[in-house]
Amino acid sequence: MHFARRSIGTTLWLALVLGGILGWGITGCAGGAAGQGEAAPPDWFLNPSDVYNDETYLTAVASGPSAEAAQNQAFGNLARVFEADVTASQALKDEYQEVKEGGTVTGTQRDTRLLTQADVRSDQTLLNAEVFEQQKVGETFYALVGMERRETRRIYDQEIAANRRTIDDYRAAAQETENPITRLAFLQKALVLAKANERLVTQRSIVAGGAAPRTESSPVTALETAVRTAQEQCPVVVRADATTPSSIVDQVGAALQTAGFRVVDRAGDAILGARVTYDEQPTLESREEEFLRWTLAIELTDRTSRQTLETFTTEQRAGALSPSAVQRQARSRARRAIETEFVAFLDRTLLGIDRS
Repeated sequence: MHFARRSIGTTLWLALVLGGILGWGITGCAGGAAGQGEAAPPDWFLNPSDVYNDETYLTAVASGPSAEAAQNQAFGNLARVFEADVTASQALKDEYQEVKEGGTVTGTQRDTRLLTQADVRSDQTLLNAEVFEQQKVGETFYALVGMERRETRRIYDQEIAANRRTIDDYRAAAQETENPITRLAFLQKALVLAKANERLVTQRSIVAGGAAPRTESSPVTALETAVRTAQEQCPVVVRADATTPSSIVDQVGAALQTAGFRVVDRAGDAILGARVTYDEQPTLESREEEFLRWTLAIELTDRTSRQTLETFTTEQRAGALSPSAVQRQARSRARRAIETEFVAFLDRTLLGIDRS
């Protein structure tokens, strides 16, 4: 079986049917003949390529206890065609991973628990995928989903071309602006969209029936270099009041360095400022344990324009058996929040900067 040339229905159907046999064998008559007392699945489920030609369609099938479960499972199976050949270099930001309207857009990342033997989830976004067949037989729902190859290829062509124009616009805007932070923001936008577009190029080739491209030129590498250069041109100074623990201030600096920024000591040398505020307040909630509520705020400032960009804030409660233990727990959680939540917030802040 070749993922690129054939419908995945046959192989995935086999896996699903085998799983279904195991499930039915446990709950039904283990020693009975196959199909005894059971309604047969639809013909299009058993042989999808007989109805939807492999050369024309890319399809997948699934069954489940509900119509929604069967459809979700089938879309996940269809996405596995792409996952077999596509490996994302990093998780893309949601606002740029989602493709623009140009046809039916089906997101397959669901938080739904699928109650079937072969539970498949995918972070892929499939263009022009739709439900071709849906039928209930007995207590089981069957679904066949797919995409028409030629029309889907046309939609991919349009999306890729539109994204490339937007990337060019971002790069041009980065060259035109004199503000280093705005320049970095535009380049970051272009890079994220270029990575999304690179995945679309690979998907388009698979939909068209060919192998994933390995040599097509991509602006990703050049943009990664440009982003690193722009970060170097945006040195950051981290400041805090005397009550903020040094371990938390140091963690902010480390997070900024990990994100690619250069942290400096002198405010006069900085383009970007990060002011850290941390506070702990005891709370009386139990006689047996110590509790406190801690808050953390990191204000990002464009020092060239003296304007606040955004402020990251988080607040949590910590509890332990002694004052020293509860303080250690609170500060440890604050540092973890800086490592994860603040870094994501920093990316969103840059992506949110526009021409205005």
